[in-house]
Amino acid sequence: MWRDKNSYDAYMLVLEVIEGPDLGCVFPLPEDEPQLIGRSSEALASSDPTISRLHAELTPDSGRWFVRDLESANGTFLNGRLLKNRAELHQGDEVGCGSSLYRFAEHATVLLSEQVADRNLDTSAESIVITSPHSLEAARNHLRMVHRLTAATAGTFDLTAILRHLVAILVDELQPDRCVGVLFDDENAIGTTIEATQNKIHNTADLFSEAIILHACKEQSSILIPTIKEDIRFSQDVGVVASGAKSVLCAPLIAHGNILGAILLEITTENKHWSDAEQELLSTACGHGGLALLTAFLAHNRMQHERLAAMGETVASISHSVKNMLQGLRSGAGAVDLAFNRGDLDMAKEAWPILSRNLDRVYALTFNMLAWSRSNLIEVSLVQVRPIIEDAIELVGGACARNQVALQVYLEPDLPPIPIDSTAILQVLLNVLTNAIDATADKGGTVSLQVTVDIECENVCISIIDNGCGIDEEMREAVFKAFHSTKGQRGTGLGLAVAKKIVLEHSGTIQLSEANGGGTKCSISLPLNRDSDPADTHGSPSIVQSNLF
Repeated sequence: MWRDKNSYDAYMLVLEVIEGPDLGCVFPLPEDEPQLIGRSSEALASSDPTISRLHAELTPDSGRWFVRDLESANGTFLNGRLLKNRAELHQGDEVGCGSSLYRFAEHATVLLSEQVADRNLDTSAESIVITSPHSLEAARNHLRMVHRLTAATAGTFDLTAILRHLVAILVDELQPDRCVGVLFDDENAIGTTIEATQNKIHNTADLFSEAIILHACKEQSSILIPTIKEDIRFSQDVGVVASGAKSVLCAPLIAHGNILGAILLEITTENKHWSDAEQELLSTACGHGGLALLTAFLAHNRMQHERLAAMGETVASISHSVKNMLQGLRSGAGAVDLAFNRGDLDMAKEAWPILSRNLDRVYALTFNMLAWSRSNLIEVSLVQVRPIIEDAIELVGGACARNQVALQVYLEPDLPPIPIDSTAILQVLLNVLTNAIDATADKGGTVSLQVTVDIECENVCISIIDNGCGIDEEMREAVFKAFHSTKGQRGTGLGLAVAKKIVLEHSGTIQLSEANGGGTKCSISLPLNRDSDPADTHGSPSIVQSNLF
């Protein structure tokens, strides 16, 4: 027997159909009278063929209501979770039976006439067995939240940012009146706190129950307090009183035995309580959140160790070069100082190239170190390549003169503008040309620079050829690795490594081969067109973000 929505006494507890064939029907629940859900005439009548004749029982007990499954064909679900044992109902809870979904609620209306269920309904027929939509919905909720958490926390080492994302997503998914997230410091005391409501997120939380959080962390499991005033452990807690919390959920952020923090969800209204299904969802979220926090912490520590190791490798690799440069500068400065004291300008002219050469080496080392450590994106624009080539030729002119190296240049007429970072490509040309000049310095050789356009491949091709001693084939890839040098103490091992890094950032290629007649040929290819800007974001569509961000 059911009644229309507007057909029962004020404040009588009811079971309202919110999904299924009987959508809109409302069943009053008189005090002290157990009720059955099913298709039998003894039960709260339903026309849903997926509900058993006697599906579930609702039992009052001292002002509280409980629900249990009666070994139904399709099971009974409480807030999306399969009911295995008798469970207490709270206002707002949703009970799933077959394809129907009932809400346990309180209504204030006027008594009208009764209505009887459809007499043509065959209540003796066997119920239709289905895959419960309520269990599927619960699974979808879990997957959606896990997906959002994974997308929001991936790729960040900032523990506070991960906590903010976790708190914001939990506010979206579970709709608490307030969510508080905490992280413990090195002394295992509450350090970082984040607070979020439906409209705002704050970097520090107002007063909350630390006692509940510490209890959950001590037990290393989530705790559900449906009515906090009935819990003598926490009802008088300062944080509970100050926050006005009526129902509380709390779960620790644990990963591999490490307690990193906790999440506290509060309800401050009387007519809503947390459920077991929501407790399970919070536990799942905190499990993933704990893993994300621990992963970020370990990755950050590993990155710090790798940085220190790289710094040590860098210092060890360039220390001899720096020492040689300093010795050259000191020697040149001493010779120039002696020449000035003697008034001998001819001696000063002889000493000055020593200073100049080592200043150039310091300049090159500094810029290569900056280029190698640079993490920002290149700044691409359409520019003419000819002025860049001319600048490079002018800058290496002094080195060619000192080493008696002839520089031959061929530039194809009418070179088109290309999308490059002009400063970065100039650095590439200087590094490769300097290597070529050093390779031929002992015998006063020749370096050739050629720039052509490959229309078919849509590339600009830059070739730098020397007639030096050449590079063994098995070493041609190794020379592009940082701090690998074939010059001994004269080289830093950064020139070609920086050149390759910059070329790859331009979506180009760089390779070494044997030149005709001996020596080495360095071939650089840069695209005439770019399909996208290097700053563009690529990948799958972003996950729906929280309203709080």
